[in-house]
Amino acid sequence: MIVPLHALMAPDAALLPPALVSPAACSRLAAVAGGLPAAASSVAVECRLGASERVDLLVCLIAAEGGHRELVRRRAELDRLATPAWARVVEFCAEWADAGSPLHRGVPLLWLELDLPDAGALPGPVPAPYPFPCVEPGIVGGLVAASPGAAAGAALPEGASGGAALSERASVIRRALALLLGEPVPPAVDGALLRCLARLPPGGRAMHVAPLAARGSAAVRLVVAMAKADVPAYLARIGWPGALAELDELLESVVPFTSHVSFHLDVDAEVQPMLGLEISYPVVDVRWATVLDPLVALGACSPEKRDAVLGWPAEARSWPGRGWPVRLRQGVMLKLVYRPGVPLEAKAYLGITPYVALFG
Repeated sequence: MIVPLHALMAPDAALLPPALVSPAACSRLAAVAGGLPAAASSVAVECRLGASERVDLLVCLIAAEGGHRELVRRRAELDRLATPAWARVVEFCAEWADAGSPLHRGVPLLWLELDLPDAGALPGPVPAPYPFPCVEPGIVGGLVAASPGAAAGAALPEGASGGAALSERASVIRRALALLLGEPVPPAVDGALLRCLARLPPGGRAMHVAPLAARGSAAVRLVVAMAKADVPAYLARIGWPGALAELDELLESVVPFTSHVSFHLDVDAEVQPMLGLEISYPVVDVRWATVLDPLVALGACSPEKRDAVLGWPAEARSWPGRGWPVRLRQGVMLKLVYRPGVPLEAKAYLGITPYVALFG
């Protein structure tokens, strides 16, 4: 369901743990949420688990709930932002909402990440968006159902690694990126992306793509999901320049009880060394401690932030000021950012999704 974001990010609704989100950060989140039109069905707050107190806001537009049409309908509210990046997002949503468009069939949802400053006042009413469309048509829903990590936790069907399926997936990705960039992806980047898609293992899937232009890079971020056992061979096939032995050690130390994983890759003319490993379990899953305790030992997560993640409320709850049947569902995902020769960085994504309950 689509709700006003300022209401969803109100302190009595969000209930964000102070150890992860300071009062000042809560104020910045509320200010940004208040400047966005009501078109999203879920939000997530990105928190660093190390020393940094920076947080960012992510909002999710879901096709099945009309998020794309709602953003286009409310484009006048975005006109005051007057930035090319927002104009391109609106153009993307207009084509996405067209039933005859490949995007309509191939993109179930769109995440928009809004990077906030570490401290102080916001530079404008709303930051430029970092758009992250999902290109796996079988994914629906909010944070838990839509995150690549959630999808990777289940048995995966045959991936789009050849023939007509690969061609159709590549066409959707090219069109999505061209709209969000305002121009086609450079040929060298396009060729590298196609190689990453074509070399997916059986059961592997391309989940999300995102142009990194908003962050000053010509590369494209690609999120893929596959069996954990297939990761080393896949990375070798696509020419990933990181240290496979280090990555294998990381996988075995923090996700020993996970059969499937999803991860972010930055693809320029060549695949870049950064790898962002997503971890997503049900909130009450005992495996969270097996992930977070090693991160504390590695210095990537403070003990206080570990406890805050483990204490994030596990059950759906009421929304203060709104009676049944509207309730709030919470979810959590971690991302570990690996770069050779650089300390591991850990982030938590706290997701909040309103829904209509059938029972009280």
